[in-house]
Amino acid sequence: MLDTSVFYRLTNKFLGQGKSLDVVPDGSGLLKMEVTGDHNGQFWRLVARRDGKYALQTAYLGECFSLDVINDGTNTTPCLATTGYRTGQLWTLTPWADGTYRLTSDFTGPEVSLDTYGATHEPYLNTGDHTGQHWTLTKTGPVTRTVLIPALNLKGANLDKTEGSTDFTHYARPRGPVKGVMIFVDFPDAKAGPESADAAGKWLLGDGQAQQLYHDQSYGQLTFDVTMRSDLGWRRLSKPSTNYNFGLFNSQRSFIRDAAALFRPAEVRFSDYQMVFVVTPKTATHFPDSPAFNARVNQGAPAQGGEIRLAVTFGQDSHTNSYINLVHEVGHLFGLPDLYPIPGGGAWNSKMGCWSIMSDIFHSVGFLGWHRHKNGWLPAARANYIKNATPGWYATLSPLSGSCGLSLIVLPVDDVNHPSKIFAVELAQPVHGTNDQYWGDGVLVYTVDATIESGASPVVVIPRQVSNSDDYGHLYQAPYGVGDVAHAQGPGPVALKVSVLQKFGSSYSIKIEYQR
Repeated sequence: MLDTSVFYRLTNKFLGQGKSLDVVPDGSGLLKMEVTGDHNGQFWRLVARRDGKYALQTAYLGECFSLDVINDGTNTTPCLATTGYRTGQLWTLTPWADGTYRLTSDFTGPEVSLDTYGATHEPYLNTGDHTGQHWTLTKTGPVTRTVLIPALNLKGANLDKTEGSTDFTHYARPRGPVKGVMIFVDFPDAKAGPESADAAGKWLLGDGQAQQLYHDQSYGQLTFDVTMRSDLGWRRLSKPSTNYNFGLFNSQRSFIRDAAALFRPAEVRFSDYQMVFVVTPKTATHFPDSPAFNARVNQGAPAQGGEIRLAVTFGQDSHTNSYINLVHEVGHLFGLPDLYPIPGGGAWNSKMGCWSIMSDIFHSVGFLGWHRHKNGWLPAARANYIKNATPGWYATLSPLSGSCGLSLIVLPVDDVNHPSKIFAVELAQPVHGTNDQYWGDGVLVYTVDATIESGASPVVVIPRQVSNSDDYGHLYQAPYGVGDVAHAQGPGPVALKVSVLQKFGSSYSIKIEYQR
């Protein structure tokens, strides 16, 4: 049994120890025999698969790319391809009598093995027993383990919503089943009229898109289950809409209390739900916004069976904005802060621009990698914490939307072991333009500061270019592409340089230079 906890160098008897199997750094995924050196494209990891077979992956491209065979009729060209359980990625390493190994794949069969051409030295698959098919596996070191990201230090700041650890006695935990109920109320001075509760509810939820987004971006760890009680129609409050103000905590709490009282326990038992969504009609022009309601224990709105502590009250904007409006407000119920400036601000002057649902509900359709990590969604193996200075650390970033690979890199700006502020590096998730087109590709670099409150820009993107688009939003050209270099400066000598080297499919190879 070969050791899967280490990287190996692969050399063959034909070329000797001076040439090692490497990756062509042009994004093609093709292989080459290169002068042996300390290059992460020459560090190969064996990942155990079924029946004693292995996937072969490099430190250079990571777990999202595995050794495969191009299916082109000749089936003789090896390459690095997106990892999947395909026969071309199931390799058998059979010992020769001389202590070397023969490498065969299930796709091409046991009679064809990895070899190198005599003239060009390019890797290919060939029949027979030639010196180029006798591979030596030399251990180069242990497989690099990811370093866990520490919780951010609030430094004594008393914040309602923070980029530090979430207080789940106050907010909902965004894992497992999270149940909510949606009710519909109108007023003597703002009657719903012909608008159906069913149509209003489906619009707010995007006809299921809100639930699907939370399922997908939590990697299936969160089931956002909303029971829409449109069958009960619009219930009318006795007080006019002008009696309430969603912008004031006590008034919003009174509204939620009065709305809940319109429903008998046999109709809606609010104690069965963690969240309550109270919808007002389009005619209720007194409520321009749709704020979240977060109350601590014993401070919520009284309701049968207990109290309502987590809710959203939907006003005018909810009837014109997309379902991302609801997704954003639910993000607050999970403890996420507003990234756009409050007061006097919005998506068009947000320092995070269009790149987060918590910053721009008009264009963004994704949660930042940092927020996926903070919510406990992003697997620990897909994020890494670099706390030591490095003159050159190479990595390949994979999309957050994928199921594998390194997707978030975090580096401390201040204290190494207990940081309050960090640099974050990830791949940009496309935003949805008002022209119904998607935009966004490349590497996103930003800072996160746990001592800055919600609405005061706790997350700030470091843009490649400052620009605006009516279609895609503020800072829409923030991501860095191949050949670009991002620079970020911290206090004193702390500095970060991110060079974007190559693109492989939807992944990007980068170099990080970090000094303290």
